[in-house]
Amino acid sequence: MKFSCCCPKCQSSQIAVIEGGGFKGNIYNIIGFGLSTVYLTRYVCTNCGYTENYIDDPKDIQKIKDKFIRPGNGSEFV
Repeated sequence: MKFSCCCPKCQSSQIAVIEGGGFKGNIYNIIGFGLSTVYLTRYVCTNCGYTENYIDDPKDIQKIKDKFIRPGNGSEFV
């Protein structure tokens, strides 16, 4: 939805963009790592509710890898 401006589930073009971060008024679009924070922008289809999240700063992807991916064990996510 970030690039197509269209919901992949229902093809609606009515997409709400909710930016993350306390300074942007939305403290819920974050992943916290103690003193370090990864900010997310959420794209929500206002027709069917389908949601996608994207990391705001591509450099933060490494923080996610370091925290949640373990060599040889895969991901902690199910």
